[in-house]
Amino acid sequence: MIEEKGPQDSAESLDNTKISDVLDEMNALMGWLQSAASTGSEIFDLFKLEVRLAVTDVKRLILLSKLLVPMLVLAWMSLSAVLAWHVYLLNISVSQGLLFLCCLQFLGLFGITFGLKYYQKSLTLPLTRQHIRRFIEGQKREP
Repeated sequence: MIEEKGPQDSAESLDNTKISDVLDEMNALMGWLQSAASTGSEIFDLFKLEVRLAVTDVKRLILLSKLLVPMLVLAWMSLSAVLAWHVYLLNISVSQGLLFLCCLQFLGLFGITFGLKYYQKSLTLPLTRQHIRRFIEGQKREP
């Protein structure tokens, strides 16, 4: 006939539903972890391939920079010579042409020196030093 569920049967069914819910959550978590692991593996493989590509590109960049430096020097000297020649033609004075050439070279050196000093300041990490100083001052103020 009709079986009545006792308190023990309802507790067992409640435990079974809790267990099945926990198992479902565990299965979902395991699936997520497997997906995360495979994604991490793929990302690492991609990273390795990009590093290999970057290494070959660095070699090419070094070669191109070795070619670029002499070309820049020749371009600067050609521009300087043309400008000095125009000064000579305007004034019909060799000494003024040569003086202009020297001034132009010193102007270039001044620009390079100014750039070196500007970038040298950023190499001293001024913001990091300022942050460290503030941190140390804060530590000194606290008892």
